[in-house]
Formats: sequence, C-alpha cells, structure tokens
Amino acid sequence: MLTPDNLKWLAAFQSSRSRSTKVCLVLNKLLLLLVVASLTAATLPARDVEARFTTDKADYLAGEPVFVALTLSNKGNDPVWIDFKSTDLARFGCDDFAVEVPGAESAQEQWGCGSGGSCGRGLREVMPGKSISLRQLLNWQFRLETGVYAIRARAAIVAHAQNLFDSPQISQLDVTDTLTVNVHRANENELKAVFKPIVAQLDSPDPLRQREAAGAIIETAPPFLEDVLIELAKTNYGFAVMTALRKADTQKTRDALAQIATGSDNRMFRLEAIRNLGRTGDATYLPALLQLMKSSDVQIQGAAAEAVANLGGATAVPAISVLLSSTDVQTRQAGANGLEYTHAREAVPILIGLLIDSDASIRQSTVSALSLLTHRVAFDGNQWADVITPQSASNVHQRWLRWWKSQGTDIEIHGMDDCARPESLD
Repeated sequence: MLTPDNLKWLAAFQSSRSRSTKVCLVLNKLLLLLVVASLTAATLPARDVEARFTTDKADYLAGEPVFVALTLSNKGNDPVWIDFKSTDLARFGCDDFAVEVPGAESAQEQWGCGSGGSCGRGLREVMPGKSISLRQLLNWQFRLETGVYAIRARAAIVAHAQNLFDSPQISQLDVTDTLTVNVHRANENELKAVFKPIVAQLDSPDPLRQREAAGAIIETAPPFLEDVLIELAKTNYGFAVMTALRKADTQKTRDALAQIATGSDNRMFRLEAIRNLGRTGDATYLPALLQLMKSSDVQIQGAAAEAVANLGGATAVPAISVLLSSTDVQTRQAGANGLEYTHAREAVPILIGLLIDSDASIRQSTVSALSLLTHRVAFDGNQWADVITPQSASNVHQRWLRWWKSQGTDIEIHGMDDCARPESLD
C-alpha cells in the first residue's frame, strides 16, 4: 500500500532517475563526439605534404631502364618525417610504393621455394619548403617488351612530427595514379646511346645517382656492357653483379664468374659466383665446380655441390653422393642439399635413405628436399610428420619406401623453378 510518505519518496526517486538519465545522455553524446573527432583526426589528409607520381618521359626503348618517381613536397613550416604503409598493390614489403603493370610479364626469376629478409628502412625527412624524390626501377619487377603500358602506382604515406616510428601521426595521405609509357623496339646502337649517360653516372659524386645507375645496369644486364659489369663486380655492388653476369650470358661474363668462383678473395662474392655459374647452363664449367666440391671450406663445398647439381642434373648424382659417406655432418649436409638441386629421379631413393641419418638436421633438410623433388610430404594430421627422433624418422622412412615402391617410376620430378604446396604421401 502506498502511503503519502511512500509517494513522496517515489516522486523524488523518479526525479533523480530522470536527471541521471539526462546526464548519461549528455555524457554519451560527448563521448560519441570525442570518438568521431579522434577517428577524423586519424584520417585527416596530409595538409602540408603533397605527393605525385611521374616517369622521366613517355617513350622508351625495349631494354631501357624505366623509373617511376614519387615526389614528396613539404608545404608546411616544420620538418616532417615520412613513413610508408603497405598497399593492396604491394608485391614487395620493402618498396616505398607499389606499382602494377597490367599486361607486362614478371621479371622475377622463379627459383627456390621461400625467402625472407629485413628492409632496415628508416623514416625520411622532408624539410619545410623542400621536396624529395623516391625512384623505383620498374625493370626489376616487370619485363617491358614493345607496346603501350598503363602503370598503376599507389602509395600510403604517413607523416610524423618526429623521427620516430612510434611518434604521433600528424597526417596521412593515399596517392594513386596511372602513368602511360610507350616502349619501342630498339637496336643495339640505340640502346648503347641510351646507356651512355647512365654509365657516366657511375662516376657521379652523388652517391644516390651512382647507386641508381649501378642498379639500372645490374638489373637490365645488357650484354654490350659486359666490361662495365665485370668492373662493377670488383666494387661494393659485386654481390648483385654475380646474377647480372649470368644474365648477360656472354662468354666473357661467364668466364668472369668462373674466375671469381675459383679465385676471389671475397668469400661472399665467391659463393654467389659459384651458385650463378651453376645456373649458366654451360657444362664446360663442371670440372672446375667438381674441384670446388673438394674444398675444405664447407660453404664453398656446399655452393659447389648445388652448382654441380644444376649443371649436371642426373649425371651429377654419383659425384654428389660421395659427400654423403663423410663422417662430417656439414659435408653430408652439403651432399643432401646438392641432391635437392639435381631435378633428377635418381636422387630420390638416395634422399629417402637419408631420412634415417644419425643427424636430425640432415633428416629435416631431407624432408624438404623430397618435398621439392616430388611435391609429396608425409603428414600426421595437418602437420608434416616429425623426423626429430630416430623412431619417428624410421616411421616416415618406411612410409616413403612404400610410396616409392608403388609410385616412384611414374611420378613427375620437379626442380627449383617449380614450387608448389606438397600433397600427402599416403
């Protein structure tokens, strides 16, 4: 029963509740405004940063370096530091901006199954009233034959007020554009004329222009610049030049690779020269590579085994298999890795035998080698079967033996340029 006192209490409660509701509504509106303001601030266009894409010209010769440039201008009164985020066109995580060229073939060599690395890239400072230009060599990603190409470029730019990745973002900007270039057929003399000023830039006092020129020559690797490439192999660009010497594919550049492979004082250059010599397709270098397989340096030995496998294929299997009889684990590892590169059916049963090697690391690398050659793997559920312990390795070994006995004569054998997700062995 409601008494007069109870009615007064109820009226006071309802009045209080009404005031609380109004307060909550006001607070909710304020909170919503703050959230909207926060989201708006995070997506504000870069008021002080302008950006645009360009190419040096509209017409190029087939084989000529083509650069796409992104020019960033600071229209404000304070320095800004620029970072780049990945875009939906990005193919390579270390690129500042992404490019796509519909209709152009990829220039990337399909070789090996998986790679990794770190960019080590920092923020880029743009002073007030100044501009910077970031250039990307299109030939590195695409093979531009004769024809008209529409280059799609996109950058996701973030501006910071400090030279710190975790500093507050003051603005961001998405830049997209389509640039049209026409690539014409060319003869060697015309290309020589185009490359003449690029070669001259190798002596530029500006390190950036020098690096750009070296990159253009190394990536396009014109055979008529064989002498320039051989000289570049003696510089800090030497590691990348080993691939260019192979791509130039003249007798002189192949001989240069062989000289570096057998006698260079720079170990990293030497290893890369050995690997590339193995991919020249010129079997006249097999004797030199077979001799390098006897090196006491296990890395030289391993690179040579890989190169012998590439050049010799099935004929190289017996020579590489000799390494497997060594008591030294690293030497046996070099042999196992070498067999992976042979693209040969004869290598498979030998690798199956290595699944019960005494060393777990060799057993594991053997699983990878068999996967590449046969596109098959022993699965336990959704995982690759374990070969860590001798018992688990023995089980996997038995499964491979059964599979090889029933299907080994009919399966297709694959190589380093033919990677795919492996199927189940069973």
